[in-house]
Amino acid sequence: MQTIRLKLREEVAVRNARIPVDASSLTPDKLFGKRESEIKAVKVWWGNREENTGELFDVSVEGEAGSAEEVKTVMEGDLSRVKHIGEGMKAGEIEANSDVDMHCGAMMAGGRITVKGNADCWAGREMRGGELIIEGDAGDNLCAMYRGEMTGMTGGRVVVGGNAGECVGQYMAGGEIVIKRNVDILAGLNMKGGKITIEGDAVMPGADMTGGEVVVKGKVLDMMPSFKFVETTTVEGEEYKKYQGDLAMTEKKAKGVLYVR
Repeated sequence: MQTIRLKLREEVAVRNARIPVDASSLTPDKLFGKRESEIKAVKVWWGNREENTGELFDVSVEGEAGSAEEVKTVMEGDLSRVKHIGEGMKAGEIEANSDVDMHCGAMMAGGRITVKGNADCWAGREMRGGELIIEGDAGDNLCAMYRGEMTGMTGGRVVVGGNAGECVGQYMAGGEIVIKRNVDILAGLNMKGGKITIEGDAVMPGADMTGGEVVVKGKVLDMMPSFKFVETTTVEGEEYKKYQGDLAMTEKKAKGVLYVR
């Protein structure tokens, strides 16, 4: 097992109106096989210019790895302006020990990311595989598609320990999302497949969905009028009302399922 530690320098986190750092080049699969000196030379974007990783982060390497699966990247310091952590990663593990900026875990295909804080918007965007754990809150558009795209999350698993913002899983086609607390408006918007479990409350979940499954264990604060009650059923030992929708997309296309307490 190899551990790569990247600690954002304090002067970078507070300097020049907190210019964002793009960490998409620092995934375990991209760093696998590199010596400490080579990692320090990896290019990262800081605002509109490229810098060496060693100019922005203190870097240390412990142990050895026979494959990318055996590489763990630990990111430390104030990461609240570090974007694209784990974007596109295929293997290995990332642990981010603070709040993180936008696009954490975007388009990841494998491996595991743990955020020991909050994640800003677009976390898990268009995710294809792997596991993303956000111990705090998630911002808007969790696991959604980006502007101009037509498909969001297609695989993998995301767990949010706190609340999530609006449009969770928009255009989601596969995979699983678990929100431990409440979600903002329109979770599952345009959903085509996969499963979203909301353990707290939700507002207008499932709008325009044509497939997939949404389970709300708390309260639905504003129910979409275009869902049809099907039956009362049992899910994981609890009684739920099962609805079909969204009939606004026509009955032929409305293959989504919404379970409400």
